[in-house]
Amino acid sequence: MFSFLAFSQTYKGDRVLTVRSHDSINDLPRAKGALGINMKLNGYYDVYGGLQNSETFNIGHINVFETDDSQSFKMDMYQTQLFIQGDYITTGGENVKAVVEFDFWGGNGHMRLRKAYVETNHWQIGQNWNNFGDEYLWPNVMEWEGPPSGVWARSPHIKYFNTFKNKQWIYEVSLEAPIIDYISLGEIEPLVEEANQVTPDLTAALKYKKEWGHLRVSSILRNIRYKLAGEVDDFIGYGFTFSGIYKTERKNILQFQLIAGKGINAYLTSISGLGYDGYRTTGNSFNTTPSYGGWISYEYYFTPKFHSNVVFGFTHYKFDTMERFIILSDLPNDPVDDILILNGDYSSIHTYGIFNIMYEPFERMTIGLELDYGVKTIDFIGLANDVLIDEVKDRDAMRISFGFMFYL
Repeated sequence: MFSFLAFSQTYKGDRVLTVRSHDSINDLPRAKGALGINMKLNGYYDVYGGLQNSETFNIGHINVFETDDSQSFKMDMYQTQLFIQGDYITTGGENVKAVVEFDFWGGNGHMRLRKAYVETNHWQIGQNWNNFGDEYLWPNVMEWEGPPSGVWARSPHIKYFNTFKNKQWIYEVSLEAPIIDYISLGEIEPLVEEANQVTPDLTAALKYKKEWGHLRVSSILRNIRYKLAGEVDDFIGYGFTFSGIYKTERKNILQFQLIAGKGINAYLTSISGLGYDGYRTTGNSFNTTPSYGGWISYEYYFTPKFHSNVVFGFTHYKFDTMERFIILSDLPNDPVDDILILNGDYSSIHTYGIFNIMYEPFERMTIGLELDYGVKTIDFIGLANDVLIDEVKDRDAMRISFGFMFYL
């Protein structure tokens, strides 16, 4: 039933290891399957800063109280990806696609599920990129954390998409698995416990698509439950994004994304997982966390094989009139205890910049060298032992990333 396609018989856009059925519908093979490998060697040299123990250049992980500027060098293959894809055309002419994808970022090189979904002409069911973000956006960088305000969460969902009888306008709505994000880490430790979530996140998006790229707006509405002093309550989170891609005839690419909202920090790359969607205020009430950010990237092709990327991004979030929070130094030999702040404010800004050069010696292979730089700034004010404390702390980090990527 199937014929095997080897290196000497590939089709444009297909993986090398692809099989097709002999029968066809509408001049396309009725069934097609592919095994793909995105192999990546990830190397990084920390020139200075607080990210020596981080595989990715995540600005949110910088400890502004730390003073260790020791250098470090590491390499791994954890970002290598494996995927299986199957395509099938029904007798009615509908395309059905199934994808399963893994990488080795599950901790100590363990395999992790990235994607597993089935897609028809109008439905996508399974785990893929969350619809609040723009799945077609990604700056071409060697470090794979991305800008601090990037939205690249993957979650199980049920998504419907269609056009307004005009293929240039595409709308998408989805029910997304709620992201439970109340693990108190870092400098903030509000007295909030994790609670079971009972409603999915609702997203909606509208995209205008042309040959040069697209523009897209999206929104999200969340009902987030939490536990405080043994009592379960909830709050509403919402947010908006505006993103786009512009491609020139020379393959140069401009990408951007802007984001703003309240209670959406679980979706932002640099602070996801830190429990910052909401916080306890004075009077034992609860507020959603306001945040906003954005990033922009430009890829320029000097020749068909030699190209370069520049990326800038930032994220800002804040907590006003908090009941309490703790400033953690996290220094093993620091004689100063952690500081408990009462009735205070806290804000943080993460800024990020990257420049790289990439070379493709032949088809399916890329070699790259990159300079990464970022700054984390925190600003806090409040009472500690009845003494007013008003401080601004910041710390930067610099890394040289390099990599070898091969697509099979």
